[in-house]
Amino acid sequence: MKNFDILNISTETIDIYKDCFNKNGSHKTKEKLTWQLLELPIKSKYVNIAVDKETNRTAGTYAVFPIVFKIGNQNYIGSQAIDAITDENFRGNGLYIKLAKNVYEMAKKDDVKLVFGFPNRISVHGHKNKLSWTIMDPVPFLIKPLNTQYFSKKIKLLSWFPNINIARKYKIHQSISFICENSFSDEVNEIWIKFSKYIKVAVVRSKEYLEWRYLKKPQENYQIVHGYANDGIYIGYVIYCIKEKHGGKVAYIMEYIFDPQYKSIASNLLKYACNEIIKAKADCILSWCFEHSENYLNYKSSGFYKLPEKLRPIELHFGTKAFDKSLETIITNRNNWFLSYSESDTV
Repeated sequence: MKNFDILNISTETIDIYKDCFNKNGSHKTKEKLTWQLLELPIKSKYVNIAVDKETNRTAGTYAVFPIVFKIGNQNYIGSQAIDAITDENFRGNGLYIKLAKNVYEMAKKDDVKLVFGFPNRISVHGHKNKLSWTIMDPVPFLIKPLNTQYFSKKIKLLSWFPNINIARKYKIHQSISFICENSFSDEVNEIWIKFSKYIKVAVVRSKEYLEWRYLKKPQENYQIVHGYANDGIYIGYVIYCIKEKHGGKVAYIMEYIFDPQYKSIASNLLKYACNEIIKAKADCILSWCFEHSENYLNYKSSGFYKLPEKLRPIELHFGTKAFDKSLETIITNRNNWFLSYSESDTV
């Protein structure tokens, strides 16, 4: 890359990083980029910003951010790839792939074990064929419909169908109480250890991670509900938000974690969130959850279904690349993973 100066992310370079996106039709705010790339719990930075030496124009970017992962029975440092872009004046020369490989080498030198992410329809082929990612599709979208018109207007053959409110509030069992509070106690660390006992690959939902993801992210309004059994024992939490997106009012269950010992009682946590979302008159509720996940049956019993491909709001793919070959078999097996909307960098 002899024609480019390659810069890392910093308070001095974040503006040119942002401007490359904004000049090419993908708007980013400095506040969110600062949170995502400069205010992480782990301070290492794995970003390439290519600046053309002749014009001083930012030609492209590629970034991953480091995060604590559970792999097998141990915690390691992994990374997540986020949006990358090549300026329209520099496309067609493989810059995107060169920047990605350079970033991966930076991460590998620091013993980062993997990169994962959600390539879109444009970038998925490059990640698979040129960056050697294992694609483990599909992204495990679940949906709980709350009215019929939101879906009928998306399918021409059903455009005549009248709008019917199909949302029904749940009766909440008296064995649980709720505290709606945007904070996390140290108890969430213990809940994660219990919840993740049989999970082999996942971002660690520690107190530090949750505070960064949900309390420090700018321009967001997440609702956090903590559940307690009648004897005062903390059993878990649910995090949700409601947004005007994709032509409707869409709710997202961002995270739903509980002590498996209280799985039945914890179903009321999800039902409580659904009731609040129904009161807010949302059109539907989305979540990400694999069938093999501890919380899947609770989603299913609360009226969530697999979202058909034709109704998916955007085309996303799920993939990973193991930097540590000794862990590759575990990392590249879809059945080992736990995902939630926490991993989405757009919600």
